[in-house]
Amino acid sequence: MSLLGKSGYQETACGWIPTEWKATQIGEMTEVSAGGTPATGNEEYWNPPEVPWMSSGEVRLRRIHSTEKKISYLGLKNSAAKIFPKKSIVMALAGQGKTRGCVAVLESEVATNQSLAAIYPSDQFETDFLFHNLDWRYKELRSLSSGEGGRGGLNLSIIKSVPIGLPPIPEQQKIAAILTAVDDKLNIIARQIVATQSLKRGLMQTLFSRGVGIQNADGRWVPHTEFINKSSLDIPAVWNVRRLGDIAPLIRRPVDINPDSAYPEVGLRSYGKGTFHKPALLGKEVGNKRLFEIKAGDLLFSNVFAWEGAVAVAKREDDGRFGSHRYMTCVVNKSQADTSYVFRYLTTPSGIASLTLASPGGAGRNKTLGLGALANITIPLPPLIEQQKISQILDGVDAKLEALELRRTNVETLKRGLMQKLLTGEWRVNVSKQ
Repeated sequence: MSLLGKSGYQETACGWIPTEWKATQIGEMTEVSAGGTPATGNEEYWNPPEVPWMSSGEVRLRRIHSTEKKISYLGLKNSAAKIFPKKSIVMALAGQGKTRGCVAVLESEVATNQSLAAIYPSDQFETDFLFHNLDWRYKELRSLSSGEGGRGGLNLSIIKSVPIGLPPIPEQQKIAAILTAVDDKLNIIARQIVATQSLKRGLMQTLFSRGVGIQNADGRWVPHTEFINKSSLDIPAVWNVRRLGDIAPLIRRPVDINPDSAYPEVGLRSYGKGTFHKPALLGKEVGNKRLFEIKAGDLLFSNVFAWEGAVAVAKREDDGRFGSHRYMTCVVNKSQADTSYVFRYLTTPSGIASLTLASPGGAGRNKTLGLGALANITIPLPPLIEQQKISQILDGVDAKLEALELRRTNVETLKRGLMQKLLTGEWRVNVSKQ
């Protein structure tokens, strides 16, 4: 909604804001200061611990109560480091263009270095109101920074020059309370995601070594009681150990390129995070690159990033897309193995270790997955029905994670909309006593 000329609003350097609000700049209403660099290489500077020490990586915590590292007062005295007081707002000055998790409120005094700036609100600012403004404007601040995409880092003058619409204190408090309540909701969801991810890691460690057991006549799963060592793996006695090449052989489907046809490509994310779609190439744009057709259910590997878990199962929407020679497709024999089970094992620490060993070479693109080495990777293989049960359990955990991520996305979208409306005064809050 445009506020241009709307009754009760005024045109200012901040844009159109309510007439009761004051147009100002951060530097006019606050003190902005940078931290320093602590002395290093001398243990006496770090012991005994006296003051929490914070680096830019901890700003993501949003509300910082304490930190793992400490610095002694002697260390502070012999360095350019500074102590930022409680209720100051810290901002990451450097980074790679991040737009979230770069602003935080200190709930205790913290010492820090030059990678962070602190803003000390005056008595005309409600701390949390200023925090939400800076959080909302961080992307804008980065765009004003030097370097492409704001990668040159913020500086204090940029922060000080930020225009801001300043409501009366009661309205600031009400706006901050609304946005903080949304942040609290996001924090709860984040903790639920972390707990579910931890549950998944524990389940994977157990399920791929102990399994779920044997199904009895009543359909109940009875835990395994006998275990043996096969191929250096401690597994239930009824399990086998099989070569990947025996249960999921490499199958390539080369394509004859038509210059006038379109070839939509598929890509792989690392750490088992699935496929993504690339723009279609016209045949005449393919050049000398070889393309291979992908079918739903294929087990896909990136031969340059398999060592960091670039493995996926092709989804229904991937069917009929294409991959370059750098993507390997294996087809699991469904009478012997469950595709989801094989994929999930390959993304465990043990599975990724096997893929790393099968990818000799230096770093990055020099670590190339060998076809023979891929086929020789060994996998603990339960009976098919137990494989399917293991996949079913992990599918349930993944479904919960997906639901939590969707919930987080929806709440973040809600918050962005609220920030836009509330921090510009387009939506007014009721501050009258009930």
